[in-house]
Formats: sequence, structure tokens, C-alpha cells
Amino acid sequence: MKIFSGFVKSLSKLSMIGRALMLPISLLPAAGLLLAFGDRFHLPLMMNAGGVIFDNLPLLFAIGSAVGLAAESGIAALSAAVSVLTINVTMGTLLHITPEMAAAGGKYAMVLGIPTLQMGVFGGLISGILAAWCYNKFNTLQLPEFLGFFSGKRFVAIATAFLSFLLGMGLPWVWSYIQSGIDGLSIVVNGDNQVLSTFIFGTVERALIPLGLHHIWYPSFWYSFGEYTTQTGQVIHGDQTIWFKMLEEGVKSFSSDSYQNAGKFMQGEFPLMLFALPAACLAMYHEANTKNKKIAFGILFSAALTCFLTGITEPVEFTFIFVAPVLYVFNALMAGVSYMCMYLLHAHIAKSFSAGLIDYISFGILPSLNDYQTHFLSAVFVGIPMAIIYYFTFRFVIRRFDIKTPGRTEVMVNCDDKTDTEISHEIITLLGGQENILSISACITRLRLEIAKSELVNKDGLNQVGARGVVFVGDKGIQVIFGARAQFIAQTMSEITLKP
Repeated sequence: MKIFSGFVKSLSKLSMIGRALMLPISLLPAAGLLLAFGDRFHLPLMMNAGGVIFDNLPLLFAIGSAVGLAAESGIAALSAAVSVLTINVTMGTLLHITPEMAAAGGKYAMVLGIPTLQMGVFGGLISGILAAWCYNKFNTLQLPEFLGFFSGKRFVAIATAFLSFLLGMGLPWVWSYIQSGIDGLSIVVNGDNQVLSTFIFGTVERALIPLGLHHIWYPSFWYSFGEYTTQTGQVIHGDQTIWFKMLEEGVKSFSSDSYQNAGKFMQGEFPLMLFALPAACLAMYHEANTKNKKIAFGILFSAALTCFLTGITEPVEFTFIFVAPVLYVFNALMAGVSYMCMYLLHAHIAKSFSAGLIDYISFGILPSLNDYQTHFLSAVFVGIPMAIIYYFTFRFVIRRFDIKTPGRTEVMVNCDDKTDTEISHEIITLLGGQENILSISACITRLRLEIAKSELVNKDGLNQVGARGVVFVGDKGIQVIFGARAQFIAQTMSEITLKP
């Protein structure tokens, strides 16, 4: 029983970290677009502006994760930057790492001009978590009156700096074991059987969608596994980082002696977002009851268009993954198949954040006009058969098992008819009132909340006010899916709960 309780709590903590990672990752489309358009129109200045963002990912992950975990506090962001500097200079000085050693790559690197250990985005994440913990722990601290200037939020950066120094003293003796594990996993996923690796990656990534834990799964593949030596001798890691560095350096094949087939852990979603899931929406619309087709069309067309243009899939997937486990499993396995097929067709398409039409044009079509071997038509060759399979599979399963997808329930609710304020008040009541809500935040499509007592939550009521899914994560975590409105609803809820 204790083991299960510990697992539940761990799941909740992982969900919080996944939420925090959304902020730094969501900054990357800007960098990707600068690189893509800079390359297409031969603008080195624009490419440099995009490249510098990818070159400083540890700092972005530190600041972004701290803000995500500390109620969007500027103090936490400043403390995270202090932590990055302090930890890296402490490690570099302790180990006598020189700029020449860092330039040679391997287990050393330059971080913000500091020669230090190569920890990648994990180093930034450690700093962000530490800064957020210090903020949550000390932001209300009251010191004796003669030290009053250092009380509260001013103490956060001080505590972070001292703890970062101690962490920098201890990390070198621990990180070597962690790095060995990362190197081992990197060899496995980038080894001889990459067909299996891409299938497993795609399947697991989709399978983790309901709990929002996919944000924990893919960063290792995007920012840590694999290595590429740049033309200046710098060693960088991660499928996404490597792809954009190859674009910046003009590596048309997206392969090198040290890293083959850049894009293999990103491109598999394009057939899914551009073809398969919109086809699933069409199938659900055709299976809707006649009297509900108008409302079903509004919900499903919006979800399909969002998926197609931006690659945000939750509005589609949450219409079926909870009511039809067989379709949830089918979707996860087909995602794995998509990744595998795109790899076998030698596609090399990147995504900055999601895999919709915007990314497809920016990182598939545009680079190909400058002779990069993206093989962007592979997404069409895989996507059209997948769309057909999805359409007929969904229609068969929905009809055979009477799945209550949009349009097949007695009462259809469209939350678009309500203002953010109206729906926020209803959600707060259905969550058990203000006193039952411990924290409020949001990612792209879902409210991410912490509650005191889960038994006070009215799940059916949330569904009736327009939620497309309600997921309990651990004993205190709850996610409520409202589509692209989620961030605005979360902001309104925060304003309401802060009022006296």
C-alpha cells in the first residue's frame, strides 16, 4: 500500500515537472522559424538569431522550469539564472576545466562562457527546480527586524545561490554516473535497430498523452540522446538540437559520421496531425446523431483544424481516449507505425513544438527548396493511408460498441457559448470551491490544478460544462481539458481566487 501511495505521489510530481517543461519548450518555435526563414532567404543574421537560442538551452530550461513551478514568479526566474551561473562556475573551477577542454567537447562544454561539465538541458532543469523550491519555501520568510531587508522574496536568490554552490560542489561526483546512463541509452536508441526505436518512441509518446507525461518522455530524445560534432568542433546533443544545427551549418543530408538521420524522433507526428486525426474527426461527425450534428460539427471541426494547423492534438484525442480504450490503444500503436514508416522512407522533417501545417511548411517544404533532403512528401505517402485506416476504424468501433463520442450523447454542451468568467466560476464550484484549490496553471489545452481533496471534485459536472476530459494525476493533481481556451480560463480562475 505504501509503495502504491509513493507511486501516486511520484506521478503527481512528474506531472508538475512536465507542466514546467512546457514553458521553455514553447519558446523554441521562434528559434526554429528564425533558422528556417533565415536559411530559405539566405539571411545569416536571422539564422544567428535563431541559433543562439538553441545554443543556450540550459539557461532557457532553468528560467522556464522555475517560472512554471513557482507560480510564474520573476524572482524564481532570476534565481534560476543565478543558479545556472553558480553551479557551472563551481563545477568548472573545482574540476579545473579550461576553455580548451570545453571546446574539445565530450564530457565538457561551454555554458554561458563558462567551461564546465556537459549536462545539457538537465543542468538547466536542475537549476530551475532548485530555484522554484527556494521560492516556494522562502518567499514568505520573515527574518529578525535588523535583517528585515533580506526577508521574503529577497531571500530566495540568496538561498538559491548558496544551495547552488553546494550543489556545484557535489554534482561532479554524481553526474558521471548519470552521464554514463544517458550515454548508454543514447547508444541503444541510436543503435542498429532504429526502426524499433522510432516505433517505441512514437507509441509511448502517444500513450502518455492522457496524463500529460509525454512532456517528460521526449526531452531526452530531443536534447540529450545522440551527439553531433559541429564544424567548429562543438559537440551538441539531442535530435531536435542536432537537426537545427545541421540546418544552420548546411548539412543537406541531415546525417553525419556521429549522428545519422536527424529528425527521426520528431517527424512521425506529421502524418498523424495532418491526415489521420482530422480523418478521425470526420468519422466521429458522420457517426453523430442527426439532431446533434450541428454542435458536433462545431466541436470536431475546430479540433481538426487546430490539429491540422498547429499540431495540437488534445482537443481531438480527448474526445475518444477515455470513452474508447480500444481507440486509445489503436492511436498509440499507429503513432509508432507512423514514426517507423517515416524513418524507413528516409524523411528528415523537424518540428519546433508541434507537427502541424505550420511546422510542415517551415521545416519540411522550405528547407527542401534549398536542396535539404527533408523528403517532405513522405508525410503524404504515410498520411493518406493512415487517414483511410483511421476513418473506417473509428466508424466501425464507434458504431460497434456505441461509443459516446461528440454528437452521440443525449446532451451536447458547447462551452464556447460561455465567457471565461462564467465558466471559471462554474469550474471553481465543481472543484469543491476556492478553499479546495491549491494551485492553478495551464498548458496549451488543459488546466493543470492541485486540489486538497479529490473527493470534492464533481467530474460529471465538469464534463457537463464543456470539459473534453478530466484526468486525476496522483492524489492531488487534476487536469481538465478545455482546448486552446485553457490558459485564459486558468488566468481568470486565478484572478477570481485571489479576490478577498
